Amino acid sequence: MGFGPSILFILTSQIMGYSFAGFSRRFLVYPAAMIWPSTLVSVTLFRTFHEIQNLGTRLTRTWVFWICSVGSFLWYFIPGVIFPALSFLAILCFIAPNNIYANQLGDAFNGVGMLNFTLDWSYISSAYTQSPIAIPWIYACNVFAGFAIIMWIATPIGYYKNTWNTQLMPMYTATLYQTNGSVFEIDQVMTVGNMLDEAEYAEYGPLRMTFAYAMAYGLSFAAIANLLVYIALTYGRDIVRRVRQARQMDDDIHMKLMQKYKEVPLWWYAATFVLTFALSIVVCEVWHMLPWYWVILATFIPLIFTIPIGIVQALSNQQPGLNVITEFIIGYGRPGDPIANVTFKVYGYITMAQALNLVSDQKLGHYMKLPPRHLFVAQLVGTVICSFVQLGVAFWLIATVDHMCTKEGMPFTCLQANTFFSASVIWGLVGPARMFGPGSLYHPVMYLFVLGLLLPIPFWLYTREFPDSWVRHIHTPLLFIAISYMPPAPSHVYTNWFIGCFFFNYLWHKYFNRAWQRYAFAMSAGLDCGLAISGIIVYYMFLNVELPQWWGLNVYQCPLAAYGKANYKEMMGTTA
Repeated sequence: MGFGPSILFILTSQIMGYSFAGFSRRFLVYPAAMIWPSTLVSVTLFRTFHEIQNLGTRLTRTWVFWICSVGSFLWYFIPGVIFPALSFLAILCFIAPNNIYANQLGDAFNGVGMLNFTLDWSYISSAYTQSPIAIPWIYACNVFAGFAIIMWIATPIGYYKNTWNTQLMPMYTATLYQTNGSVFEIDQVMTVGNMLDEAEYAEYGPLRMTFAYAMAYGLSFAAIANLLVYIALTYGRDIVRRVRQARQMDDDIHMKLMQKYKEVPLWWYAATFVLTFALSIVVCEVWHMLPWYWVILATFIPLIFTIPIGIVQALSNQQPGLNVITEFIIGYGRPGDPIANVTFKVYGYITMAQALNLVSDQKLGHYMKLPPRHLFVAQLVGTVICSFVQLGVAFWLIATVDHMCTKEGMPFTCLQANTFFSASVIWGLVGPARMFGPGSLYHPVMYLFVLGLLLPIPFWLYTREFPDSWVRHIHTPLLFIAISYMPPAPSHVYTNWFIGCFFFNYLWHKYFNRAWQRYAFAMSAGLDCGLAISGIIVYYMFLNVELPQWWGLNVYQCPLAAYGKANYKEMMGTTA
């Protein structure tokens, strides 16, 4: 696709998400219980810039912000340029560099990231986890517990038992393989029209993936079922009450102060939806991406899931994904068509993700007492500008960066894009019937759906009987959060994020609570801002600079992890 159809595709999906954000304001923005923790960091940042008192101490929030921002800016030159190995301190691989078990358990790229630490804030506050300061400690414990159970217990057990011959592949990767452990070349099984050639596929051999990747898909189905049951049991009564008493319920102080502004009429969002919906059908039909009736179905998915998933994100700062359910639906509806699969996924999942990003921004405006109509225009214009800028940057990077989206192109390895690509092959090109249907190798993971359906019930029943028990702190949807990003996330990000949560939101919050209340979010904002500015400057400063080679430039400290346990010696060209 050229720039023209690409920008129309992006604009329709992004702005349609904006209309869903407007439809859900009543449930995700107005209620005081929907706190959206990540917005509190931004609120603190804005207040810091306008602070004129020092809260009775010598150190103001402004000073904390600037100290952390400058420190983060300067520090990133170390792990970002001079000593990248500090981003991946794989202790097990340092201890036993030639041991396959140590490599697979300790690596962050192709292993499960045990004892793999980082001194790089970009991996502690990553795109997958967000800032460790912005999530309540109890919720962080739930997320990390789910990560540890799945990645540190279930994955090694399944791998070392050689389930589905997975030892022919690395322990953790989104790369797809043949039955002999070699990389699956999709051009060998595709027609000139980018569809599956069934005869060539039958001759080339079936598609295989790692145990961790297959389990991630099964657990994604479990997560969706779990989310619906959990929301129905925990928040169902409150949602029904808000629908029935939409404007008669007591407002909190923020809502009372916002009443002096004119609200955005619902028809503004409805008009936005109608326009983008119609244009999306035109785009998909003209460029033969997806039939119009599938576009209609795709738009119903965010209508159903935006509110329940938004409730979880508003409370925990973590967002369960709909990617698998959208891939599953279109994979059965149009097997062998990866373009249709990706397009359906964008309108069914990415649109909802964009909607929740915009809801979060609306909550920020709610906290900051911004006029809703002004915010409407700002968000709409910002979305349009951002779409053009990001697409332009993407085209520029693809044209100028060597080895883009490959291991050799570090740091431009495109982990999310490669995972997106693999998903389009699994669900679109090959199809769920071949990969997960009855009689297929990976069919058993589909039964994890039942696990997700039943898991919230015993905890809900127990807390009804014993409301003060510690069990009330178990929030089952959060147990599945990490696996929704595994892959593409480096497996050590949740460990280091949790360590950050422990220091910031447990120790500091518990023993120095007044200081935490004053400075925590200012520190988080400062660290993130310094990192963002430093990352931009580092890129342009060292774009064409050849640094002296030394071992600290190597982030791949566990070379054996890139191979399977059963064939790593053969793949590396060594003798047994």
